[in-house]
Amino acid sequence: MVQPPVNRLIAGALVALIALHLLHVLRYNFVSDDAFISLRYAANLLAGHGLVFNPGERVEGFTSPLWILLLAGFGACGLDLLEAARALGLLCSVLALPTTYWLARQCGAAPPIALIAPALLAFNGSWACWAAAGMETALFGGLIAAAFAAALAGGFWTSASLAAAATLARPEGLLVLLVLAFHRLLRAKRGAGRSCLLWLFVGGGPYALFLGFRRWYYGDWLPNTYYAKTGRGWAQIQRGLGYLSDYAADHEGLLLLVGLAIFALLRRTAGLRLVAVGWLLFWLAIAGMGGDGLPMYRFAVAPLPLFAALAAALVSDWGRPSLLAAGKSGVALAVVLGCAWAYTHGSPPRCTSHYSAYQFQQQVEIPRWTRVGQWFAASAPAGASIAVVPIGAVAYYSKLEVRDMLGLTDRHIARRNLSGLGRGWAGHEKHDGQYILRRRPTYLLLGNVDVTEQPRDPRKRPFIPYDNPHIWAREQDLFASELIFERYQPRSVQLAPGQYLNFYELKPEFRQP
Repeated sequence: MVQPPVNRLIAGALVALIALHLLHVLRYNFVSDDAFISLRYAANLLAGHGLVFNPGERVEGFTSPLWILLLAGFGACGLDLLEAARALGLLCSVLALPTTYWLARQCGAAPPIALIAPALLAFNGSWACWAAAGMETALFGGLIAAAFAAALAGGFWTSASLAAAATLARPEGLLVLLVLAFHRLLRAKRGAGRSCLLWLFVGGGPYALFLGFRRWYYGDWLPNTYYAKTGRGWAQIQRGLGYLSDYAADHEGLLLLVGLAIFALLRRTAGLRLVAVGWLLFWLAIAGMGGDGLPMYRFAVAPLPLFAALAAALVSDWGRPSLLAAGKSGVALAVVLGCAWAYTHGSPPRCTSHYSAYQFQQQVEIPRWTRVGQWFAASAPAGASIAVVPIGAVAYYSKLEVRDMLGLTDRHIARRNLSGLGRGWAGHEKHDGQYILRRRPTYLLLGNVDVTEQPRDPRKRPFIPYDNPHIWAREQDLFASELIFERYQPRSVQLAPGQYLNFYELKPEFRQP
């Protein structure tokens, strides 16, 4: 039985870790442009348009129905949607710390040593970056940890309910449901099949209902984002493995990650094996998805609590005489030494592009795209539309009809089968410029929303130059014919002193009545 002084010590340590985590989040202070996609769906739902990005167009361009419903609930109470999204994400990230401690305890870590798990979470920069980014990352990570901890603690209704919530928080949440259902089935006593079916019904019922809603409302079995972001094939898996390798190089190191998995699978503890299998399956799913185009590894940090719990269990296990007596000290010692080596002599952070991309989006792009959206809201005529990448802040603040040139909210582009998929910028590979031009949006915002210190020369072709090969790859087919030059004219407007937005505007004679 844990003594009260130890309880106070652990509680104090958790409070200290939460305080340090909050400072860490404040240091990053990041808002993702993709967060505004969810905000727009929530805003349209509140306005009576339904779960749509553009009123009248039923396309499922989001990945977290639970997150959007939560935001809509806060919006119905009169709260600002962006502030609500950031506050809710921060709350979920804070709650994930004691939850990860609970999971480490269920994995067998001793009370003081189990604090290693929330400490690893609190000091992880990518976790802090995404905590208040306005997206569902922290919610999903917390649900993963809580569902596994509840399952190991024997909580029937709790684990089923948390698994159900995870399936609605992210598509990968189905892994939580399947892994925990299989675990329950393996450990069920003879004649307990009805109990397993009941658990599966509770855990999977909400997702089944949403699947039926998706088929009825959107006409699809899978979200549109699946078609827009996946290319399938070995090239995509290679890109996903590279994404995970970059995360390892910037964070724990491949040796530590692999060593922990081996340690947990070799131990004859069902709890450790369950957490290790779940963690590995999440990472395999990330590789299968081809990684992510956003900075700071949001996919890789979602299952981070599982890794943190395993790390605490490893340290705790190594100090137990029972482990030494069992003849497994060599394995444990090798893993611990490997962990120390990974932290001190492992490959240095080599994927600095993730941090620089985060900085540029935080300091330059989000303020710029917000200002652009606000300008269109104040200046565009009624019925105007925009074709743009990225679509988040520009769409949310402009409130205009928006054509996503990457296909997240467009069925036609999302379902295109282009050559070379899986080798480019994750989530930015699908495009159809001529299709966009035929739809005649009022404005074309190219070059990742081009803002310069001076207006560009309208006589040049293309009007907006391309220095980034990834952006050119997705927009070059706009120039496959003379259509863009026949129908559109270059224009520059001043957003602020020293900031000019350059874009193409549809000529008056081509505008639909």
